[in-house]
Amino acid sequence: MRRLTLAVLIVILGGCSTRTVSNSPRTAIEQMLLSTAVDAALEKFELPEAKGKKVYLDVTNLSGPDSAYMKVAVRGRFAEIGAILTNTSDDADLTAEVACGCLGTEYKSFILGLPSIPVPGSVVPMPEAAILKNVEQTGIMKFLIFVHARGKFVALDQYYAKSDREESFFLWFRSQRKDNIRESWEKSEAKIMQKNSK
Repeated sequence: MRRLTLAVLIVILGGCSTRTVSNSPRTAIEQMLLSTAVDAALEKFELPEAKGKKVYLDVTNLSGPDSAYMKVAVRGRFAEIGAILTNTSDDADLTAEVACGCLGTEYKSFILGLPSIPVPGSVVPMPEAAILKNVEQTGIMKFLIFVHARGKFVALDQYYAKSDREESFFLWFRSQRKDNIRESWEKSEAKIMQKNSK
């Protein structure tokens, strides 16, 4: 009887829970590498002629999955350097045409040991057995910014930037040699804290 009671209690008290796990189509690392590269490229942009002037931004050539971020970042940078943004070119002193020449990621890895190997007849490959592994991810950005005053040339420049993330594994030890994402994150946090302390 005691055994039956114990078995019933185990069934009643025992339980399980499940949690739905999903992955977004693009990884957070990829998106952060690209947006960090966009920020780095725009930090290089300076245009003294735009300070105090009405500027119309033509961003129709910024397309792709990250176009929304690029457009806002470009508008923010022009405002930051002193431009007065307008919604139409009719009353603008300057027009800036912005295009994206490149926005993508590069991936490179090195492994000392056994890489992951497909197993015939199985959908699950044999896991890798690495003694030493190094992974490099890079986001690369190129902006083209053409500024003119009603057709008259003012400036034309290309702005390149990249963001890197590199990590190494030696057996079960992990080290990170470079992480521009974390650096940008910490820089942004410090900037916000400085503003809030005033």
